[in-house]
Amino acid sequence: GKSTLAQMVTIQTALRYQESVLVVSAEMDVETFTNRCISALTSIPYNNIHNAELYDGMLKDFAEAQHKFSKLKIHIEDKQKPTIAEIHSYARKARRKYKKLGCIVIDYLQLVRDPSKKDRYQEVSSISRDLKALAKEFNCPVIALAQLNRESEKGKRPKASDLKESGQIEQDADQIILAHPINGEDELPTGVTEIIVAKNRHGKRGVARVRDRLDICRFVSIVEGGMKGDAA
Repeated sequence: GKSTLAQMVTIQTALRYQESVLVVSAEMDVETFTNRCISALTSIPYNNIHNAELYDGMLKDFAEAQHKFSKLKIHIEDKQKPTIAEIHSYARKARRKYKKLGCIVIDYLQLVRDPSKKDRYQEVSSISRDLKALAKEFNCPVIALAQLNRESEKGKRPKASDLKESGQIEQDADQIILAHPINGEDELPTGVTEIIVAKNRHGKRGVARVRDRLDICRFVSIVEGGMKGDAA
């Protein structure tokens, strides 16, 4: 769900706040990222878009959303294992294009590389510090997605220290937000995910529960007595 959460932040930043967003996607190509965002905007299941199975008005909705998405100030760079220097270059390129950046999204941190460091721990620590510097240089939030350790996948609620290679990341981050799918007694997903604010330098920590609609690449709000379809 971490990519879904990041895509929702990207769409909200560009659509609601009219700010520009740089997305550095090391895990999926531009077409996949775009189609996942269009799935969220239209509620057309991503599998239908991916398999080109559009019917009953889906094609019209898809075309309209594709046009709408193309007008948003979202710059996507898909690069496997980008270096921190390349990310700086992408940010400068996006700033020249839009004059100002609203936020930078990196999917995901463990795929970023710093060739100047031979030891993996030193490499991650260096990348974490560089991303902090990137936020200051471009005066915008940097949202870096990260994996959790395997031990955190055993059903218990994760915490900040469960971040993979977490030491420097945990120290540098202003906020750490964890997505935790809740399983039922039979270990099957319940369709509910906890969004856990495990660290927040500028506000409160806490937990919000949302309904996951990963089929349409989004989360939606849960309201007492039923479900609400608004984006969380």
